[in-house]
Amino acid sequence: MASELFWFYDICVLGIGLIYLYAGGKRGLMRSVVLAILTVASVAVSWLLCEVASPIIYESFIKEPIMTALEDSSSKTDPVVIVAGAVSGGGYGVEMTDSEVEGVITKGGNFFKNIAEEIKGNGAGESSESIEAGMESSVTESMLRALVGDVVSPAVLAEILDTVSGAESSLKSTVSVFLKGDRSATAEAVESALVAPAVKAVLKGIIWIAATFILLLVSRIVADAFKGLNKIPIIGPINSLLGAALGLAEGAVLIYLLSQVVKLVCYFTSNSLMFLNLSTVEKTFIFRYFFDFDFKSVFK
Repeated sequence: MASELFWFYDICVLGIGLIYLYAGGKRGLMRSVVLAILTVASVAVSWLLCEVASPIIYESFIKEPIMTALEDSSSKTDPVVIVAGAVSGGGYGVEMTDSEVEGVITKGGNFFKNIAEEIKGNGAGESSESIEAGMESSVTESMLRALVGDVVSPAVLAEILDTVSGAESSLKSTVSVFLKGDRSATAEAVESALVAPAVKAVLKGIIWIAATFILLLVSRIVADAFKGLNKIPIIGPINSLLGAALGLAEGAVLIYLLSQVVKLVCYFTSNSLMFLNLSTVEKTFIFRYFFDFDFKSVFK
């Protein structure tokens, strides 16, 4: 029964086509072309602006208060306490005194491998590799919570850092500096390797969205200056006609994209939906041409 509603697809095609035809004719060719060019330019300029402005804003207004907060947090954070807490809270059935932890830290070499061997030697049942991975994760998380908890949520920081290239190696190098106990160097390492990339990434997103929005408004104002072309004898009707053709082409692209969404839904639901299925689409008079169109064939 639902397949008899195939006409809905064709009505949508005609509706979208007429809307874009009318809108394109009203805008005219010149206004449409100018608006398209300015839109692309707005996105590109916004991207360039966010790349240039975010470091400047960070260095000028944000870095100093962040460094102050990090230095304060670092002065109150003892790596020995952090490690000892990770040992006792790791479920290894082993306790280590502060002096024992400090001895492993000052030993040098791969700290996490050394501490894992120490825990294993004290009777832990897990493998050294498992203990090493667990300690590294626990100490890193505790360090981040202690150092940046007042600046930015460690969870938010970790999520942002997933998109920052080289974040994993930066995090490991920061932990290494932290374990050495140099509070000032730790604050600088956390700021430069972790906080700065994360904050700059957020700034870039905010600046890009804001700049794009503003430039698109300006682009529309500039494009509106070409409205008068449609009123000029001879030139106006031609401009309007070509604009309508361009609008119809834009509508066709939108219909094609929508048809591919319908195709994906049909595929992933195995044509089990009452309305979104192949048997319904095949009954359409217009929509099925967009549905079956192979975009790749244009380039063959």
